Amino acid sequence: MDLLSIAIWGVLVFTVVGLIFGIALAAAAHKFHVPTNPVIDEVKDNLPAANCGACGFAGCATYAEKVVEDPEVAASLCTPGGQEVAIDISRLTGKAVGEIKEEVARLRCYGTNAVAKQQAEYIGVHTCAAAALSFGGPKACKYGCLGLGDCQRVCAFDAIDITELGIIAINETNCTGCGLCVAACPKDILTMYPRAYRVQLSCAAKAKGKAVSQTCMVGCVQCQKCIKDCPAKAIDLVNGIVEIDHVSCRAYGPDCKEICVDVCPTYILHRPGQHPITLAEKKALEKGARTGTDS
Repeated sequence: MDLLSIAIWGVLVFTVVGLIFGIALAAAAHKFHVPTNPVIDEVKDNLPAANCGACGFAGCATYAEKVVEDPEVAASLCTPGGQEVAIDISRLTGKAVGEIKEEVARLRCYGTNAVAKQQAEYIGVHTCAAAALSFGGPKACKYGCLGLGDCQRVCAFDAIDITELGIIAINETNCTGCGLCVAACPKDILTMYPRAYRVQLSCAAKAKGKAVSQTCMVGCVQCQKCIKDCPAKAIDLVNGIVEIDHVSCRAYGPDCKEICVDVCPTYILHRPGQHPITLAEKKALEKGARTGTDS
């Protein structure tokens, strides 16, 4: 038998074997096929496909399956999808729409290169998690943002930028409140805020007074003036960090005029759109305001 004949027979044999295996696999697939609920696919098609896990499940496909088949799983768990997606899921599953938490991630730090002291130069793996393992990172304040972007890398919505200031910045418009960045931060200085909030605290330092001011020019020294003066009693010291009860804060109304911001020595407690300033800057502003009034 010449080489051409061998080649032809080889092709024929492999073709026949392939056909036999193909038929066998098709038969097995048909026999063991488990029919799926078409509603699951409809729900999945309405999800944003971010697979962020904000719903508490491994991804959009898993949530779609659970929300259709488990009566205990709410239709409002897709934070990135918001109210619109919750309404779609409610329509498809017959469940109540429920309430979507309109939240955004906020950074509890304003320790930029200009105001936060550097203790050392970090040379190593370019992640916050790795830098934090080296004596808490290069900054003198061990509660500050390291700005190496672990949160940015897990953000599926392009809502976090690494700035030249040495800290990250969050785009509230793009932020969907999925919370992935909060879990990724080794310093625990990212937190969720209601999308509509009145005041923000940009510091999570647990140290007090001089220990804070020696490491950062705009750190919270825990003077507790904001706690004492807040008429809504919406500010408290929790586990060594000043925390805001945003529900009570907003419910009180505008009469307080955010007095907590005005009594804060460094505006580390500030209104949306503002940022903390140093004590020297605050004194200059106050002096300018007095001068303007006098004239």
